[in-house]
Amino acid sequence: MTMRKTRLLAWVCAMFLAASAVAQEAAYVAVPGFVPPAPGEHPRLLFRKADIPALRKKAATPEGQQMVARLKLVLGGGEALAAGFSKDAPVNNANEAEIRNEPLGTFTMSHPAGFGMLYVLTGEKRYADLAREGVDRIFVGQVDRDSRYNWTTPGTGFRLSFVLQGICLAYDLCYDAWPAEYRQKVAQAVINMKQKKVDKNQFYALEDLAKAGGYPPGSNHFGAYLLGPGLAALTFMGDPGSDDKRLAAVLKTVEANLNRVLGEGFGDHGWFAEGTSCGRIAANNGVIPLMQSLKVAAGRDYISPRPHGRYTVLRLMHEIVPTGGGFTEKAGKQIPVPSRPLIPHRGDYGDNELYKRPILSHMGDFAQGMGAVLPREAQAMAWIYDQFVEPGTEKTWNTDVYPHLAVYALVNWPDKMLDPDEVLPHVIADDRHGYYVARNRWQDKDDVVVTTLLKRGPGGYKSGAVRGGTMVWGLGEKLSFGGLKGATTHFRAGKDGSMELADAGGSALVVDFSSASGATAVIAATGEIKAGSGKMSKAATLDVGGTRVTVLTLSAGEHPVPAVAGDTITVGKQTIQFQGGKLTLGQFAPAQ
Repeated sequence: MTMRKTRLLAWVCAMFLAASAVAQEAAYVAVPGFVPPAPGEHPRLLFRKADIPALRKKAATPEGQQMVARLKLVLGGGEALAAGFSKDAPVNNANEAEIRNEPLGTFTMSHPAGFGMLYVLTGEKRYADLAREGVDRIFVGQVDRDSRYNWTTPGTGFRLSFVLQGICLAYDLCYDAWPAEYRQKVAQAVINMKQKKVDKNQFYALEDLAKAGGYPPGSNHFGAYLLGPGLAALTFMGDPGSDDKRLAAVLKTVEANLNRVLGEGFGDHGWFAEGTSCGRIAANNGVIPLMQSLKVAAGRDYISPRPHGRYTVLRLMHEIVPTGGGFTEKAGKQIPVPSRPLIPHRGDYGDNELYKRPILSHMGDFAQGMGAVLPREAQAMAWIYDQFVEPGTEKTWNTDVYPHLAVYALVNWPDKMLDPDEVLPHVIADDRHGYYVARNRWQDKDDVVVTTLLKRGPGGYKSGAVRGGTMVWGLGEKLSFGGLKGATTHFRAGKDGSMELADAGGSALVVDFSSASGATAVIAATGEIKAGSGKMSKAATLDVGGTRVTVLTLSAGEHPVPAVAGDTITVGKQTIQFQGGKLTLGQFAPAQ
């Protein structure tokens, strides 16, 4: 048997062992017709060599040209390593104002990956040489524009995980252009790493990252730890000089913990134990790109079989509401007004504005996320991005300031858009955590979104900061009031986004989007709730058989007046009955 065949057999066996070791608990299916990469075959993390002609063709389209231009812009022009280099000292806690003030094109841990993509697209070795220069600077301690991210003394294990993502992508994309001895140098540096945390006498090897540093799955750190060691195993396994047995063991641990975070940290429809922004850390810095590379490099599809993985990003698609946008006239010219996509935020590390913070975890939901959902869902995401995030012809393609996000955007962005109404359900229920979202449509800033959190299931370090209750966003207004908690005893989802919900404590909530009432939306909940009233909203508290029920109407015109008869509230032509601790709608079309 030749050396090449021996290494190929070792690679296949290692991948099989890693898969079979977690088969009992893994929630993936095999990719049909998958052929494992041969030893030394690259690229393999985001696409295979056979995909390159189609990728180059995509890069030549008008949209692809915009993405490549954006890639070069965030690289600092694309013809030199960077527009500048941060001189900040490595830290664990960063000053966000300083991060944002760094010029566009300042060196990041993913600059080498960006040049790697330019090499793949053009075949010009000079881009691979720039990628190599960037990796060398990383290895000697150059910090990212956000100095928490660096190789020699990273802020935390999950910061180091992003550094590994940048190195692995560069290696994968530039493999054919780099000399064999340099490839082995990079592989050995990663496989045998033992990096010191910046502020503690604590060291990280691949195994430490694969174990998520001892954090629980409900911590925002847990999922973000997994990406680096997972990509390292997928990147170097089977290549000359790699320790395939050890890398297979690392990958086994990573996948076991991926299954833990998709169920113990995230719920079945994307809610995260520590809240909105903490979930984006675990998703954008970990789960989402990891699932894509497991599918491409290992033939293991965690995306299709169940919603757990997909909804780490799709949940945002149900929550997002645009504010602003359009045009204003100035000096006789139409000046575009930037759209500010908002989400009903709960918990620490952020607020309602989706892209306000200049940090890595608050970037790339679309660029990376489109590679971790079903094709039609990616097309719906493209519609939402086009209409809600960056309407108009000039786009940044969700890259912000990081080159790797431009790489993911070029690979993942679909070539067509679909109206989300044709793809996504109008009601989602995360049963693990008791998180429910009801939405009437995807159209504009006047969309109505109702979210409620019953706060159950596993927690994390930051869980105490997560508010429960119900948030009602609609017709430009934002209202909050108390809600349900604990166990769900009744739930019905409507095709139009209407919803019925009740808990074991006797509290109940209904959302009516049927228009039967004459209002855009009617939300009713047991209890005397101070929901407030605005220009488009009006609240009334009624006595229904001795139980107080608050009825909130949202309307751009006249508000229907609720009336009570026995155990039934009438609002226009809609009825809401209160019996057995639950509220039910008279006119209700169940979801299929």
